[in-house]
Amino acid sequence: MRSLPILGVTLATVVLLSPQSGAAQSSKLRHADSTEARTDDSPPQFSSGATAGATSFTGGRNEQALSLLLQFRPVSWLSLSAAPGFGRTTFGTLSSNGLTDMPLASAAQYSAATLPWSPAFAGSLSTVLSTGQSGSTLGIGRTSLAAGAALSVSPVRHTYLAADASRPITTGTGNGSADVWISRSLGRVTPSVGYSAEIGTADSAAALARSVAGGVAFSIAYPITLAVDGSHGLSSGAPKWAVSVSLGTAFSGISPLSGGSIFGRLKNAFGSRASSSSGYSKTPNGGSSCRKLGTC
Repeated sequence: MRSLPILGVTLATVVLLSPQSGAAQSSKLRHADSTEARTDDSPPQFSSGATAGATSFTGGRNEQALSLLLQFRPVSWLSLSAAPGFGRTTFGTLSSNGLTDMPLASAAQYSAATLPWSPAFAGSLSTVLSTGQSGSTLGIGRTSLAAGAALSVSPVRHTYLAADASRPITTGTGNGSADVWISRSLGRVTPSVGYSAEIGTADSAAALARSVAGGVAFSIAYPITLAVDGSHGLSSGAPKWAVSVSLGTAFSGISPLSGGSIFGRLKNAFGSRASSSSGYSKTPNGGSSCRKLGTC
């Protein structure tokens, strides 16, 4: 099977408007506290970042993508985000370039830092605006709507367990997924490992996606973060491998729905098919089945 070389890109650091010097010094002190870093209690009001990556599916499809993550927080507990991107995909002798499907999301989070294990709860409502044609190998070809929920806890100091789940509300847009991961804060470095499972009914002759992932986030200068992530498929329905590099101010903390988690960064680059590649044949004509898309 022919492999597609990883697209080399240069990521530009997005510089935000600097706050007053005293407030900036206070933010750095707050960021040093592990609880604040996990719950994102005092994140920047405006944040952004870029993610570049490549992935390969067992069905023969390969993709390279570059996406931007733009976030706005009108209040500390609510975030609004958009992730436009550009991709290149090949499937057999076919190749295409263009804009990728663009996720738009709103997420609300509540942190109970005074309770044992300092739990944080989050919920989201998101839509994906499709820029391609139905059945295209680049994107899913139609707009979708999904809901999600997440929970993170800290049973041991500087160690965090988190899980999230998403479920499509509209039909013909694939299956839902559930992710669980553990992160360990080591000062300026935060490694993570996790497991992802597709939830739903697989396309005919396909297997539900199962994969493991690992990554490391480096705090360069708060709130700028550099993250390197990768995943490996455990079933034929999952991507054989995926790698991504993220840089910007939108990837600090490990909030499950903020873009700072390992699976959040991978999905920012490749969309929902990073963890849920099947279920597209539920449309009346089955035009976007995983076989036609080359993902199974």
